[in-house]
Amino acid sequence: MDNSDDLISLTLKQSGWTGDVAPMASISAPELVELVTWGFAQIENAQPPLKFEFPKGVAQRHRLAASLAERLKARIYIALGYTHDCGYNHLLYPTEVDSRRMLQWIIQKLPKVEKEVIDVDTPRLQFRQSMHHALTQWATLQYTPSVHHHRPRHRTSMLPAEWLKPGRANPARRGYIASKQPLITDSTLCPLHKQRSLLELNALALAHDSSRDALLHLLHTSEHAPSVPTVAFESIVQAAFESANQPAHQQDAHLPTEHRSRALDKPNGPSIVPILASTTSSLSSAASTPSVDAGITDAKEASVDTRTQDELQAMAMELIQLRERCAANEAAWHDLQAACEDQRNVNRQIEARSAVKMDDLRDVQQDVAIRHQTLDMLADASNNIAKLQDMCAKSSAHLMALAEEWESHRLPLVQELEAHAATQVHRVEQAKALEAETTLFQAETKALGETLVEKQAQRHLLERKYDAMAKGINRSMYTLRIMDIIKQVHKQKADIQKVVKDIRSVHKQINVSSEKLKRSEAIVEERLFQAAKDDKLRPEKKKLYIECYRLFTTIRELFDQLIACVAEAGKRDNQCRDLEIWISHMAHHVNLTNLDRIHQDMTQVKHENQALMHEIQAISMATP
Repeated sequence: MDNSDDLISLTLKQSGWTGDVAPMASISAPELVELVTWGFAQIENAQPPLKFEFPKGVAQRHRLAASLAERLKARIYIALGYTHDCGYNHLLYPTEVDSRRMLQWIIQKLPKVEKEVIDVDTPRLQFRQSMHHALTQWATLQYTPSVHHHRPRHRTSMLPAEWLKPGRANPARRGYIASKQPLITDSTLCPLHKQRSLLELNALALAHDSSRDALLHLLHTSEHAPSVPTVAFESIVQAAFESANQPAHQQDAHLPTEHRSRALDKPNGPSIVPILASTTSSLSSAASTPSVDAGITDAKEASVDTRTQDELQAMAMELIQLRERCAANEAAWHDLQAACEDQRNVNRQIEARSAVKMDDLRDVQQDVAIRHQTLDMLADASNNIAKLQDMCAKSSAHLMALAEEWESHRLPLVQELEAHAATQVHRVEQAKALEAETTLFQAETKALGETLVEKQAQRHLLERKYDAMAKGINRSMYTLRIMDIIKQVHKQKADIQKVVKDIRSVHKQINVSSEKLKRSEAIVEERLFQAAKDDKLRPEKKKLYIECYRLFTTIRELFDQLIACVAEAGKRDNQCRDLEIWISHMAHHVNLTNLDRIHQDMTQVKHENQALMHEIQAISMATP
């Protein structure tokens, strides 16, 4: 990550950071907090502090880090693209990944620094600047191209240059004219406030636009328009176009009298001449012969409609043919794809068979080579047989040495495996013993839990009885009884703790003794087994060792049975004790049934005490 750290450091320094940037793996909390604070100031176009001081107090650090984290988790910054987790711990206890994420996000959101490019004042630069200035000036001009809604559509194409036609001039003259003639969009040929692009001028030249919208646009936008009323000119233009688009017998009916009189009175006024310098002939012809122009226009429209319908039908037929060809090509492509897939499968099968054949061929070549070598060895068979026998002897000796070496390596491993297996068996037995002990403890815990539940039930019953009793009687006797019960409970708890301690000590002694016994048994069994397995002893002594080993195993089995009997006897004793406890509880429950009688006695005692109190009060009132 050194390259990325260097890139982050370089980018921050180019953006205005004046300090050093530590690597992301070893960046400290003050450095990261200072960088994040500076980044927020740059993003928000705020003035960063002159000197950042990391707080010394822990609470102040936490507040500063929490405020920065809240700003990172704000909605505006989430909308800007920071979606990772961020808290005060990411700033106070930075990690490499979180620090890199924060700084990369800050770098992406920093305002871009524009480099100052100082170009040399070259002709190329001057040309680019002039082009940029011309395009900017042309783009700021307001111009709305004229649109004619009633004329047929024409195809726009470039106008043929008359001076480029063959026969008009020699090639040298044409080249000279082509190099020296100004562009059609030059400012000298077109005023600045009406400057148009080459395509607009070409379209206007092709269409010969003399429509009503174009004329009215020229009327409103011309700088040289005279200060005469424009209503007359507008009425004349509108009447001329309406008469050109209507039949002859309806022209006079639709043309207003006021417009006709103005048109007759001012047909050639000086106010119209400078505006319609290029369209006077077409307008006069349209106003003088409206019926002829209407017929010509209808004929042109009919011919154009016929040609358009023919073209549409031809295009529709061509589209149908193209669709049919496309469908046929798609079907052929699908068939070709299926054939290619079949061919691929066949090629795969052929390759698999070729691989199998190559393996067989390799085996056959190896067999043939061996046979050729064998045939070559037949020329000197006796010497070759002797050499082979010598090689076989050396190989067998080498194999024997390898077997001995393997045996020397194998025996320690086998012994280690046997020791590990014995350890595993011992651990399994120990785990079983612990499991049995745990089961016993669980049973005892369950019994104690049941006893506790019964004690709690008795306690609740006594509390209810006590609450039901009157509160004004002398409770000293009951207090003493409760204190005695508490003392008895404490004594019982102490006795229980002693019993538990004794049980634990006994269990420890049993575990120690069992471990010693197991170790002794293992040692004795190992020695007896080794002695019985030793072939160096005499047969009589070996038989004695075998008999000792058999008796030892018998003793161990008997001891196991004895332990099982003792465990069973312990279970029976526990069951007997549980039954005795249950019997005592039942007897105690029977004694608790006498509480109702005790309650009645207490009520009677209460009434008697009240009567005695009344008598005492009466006597005290009677005595002066």
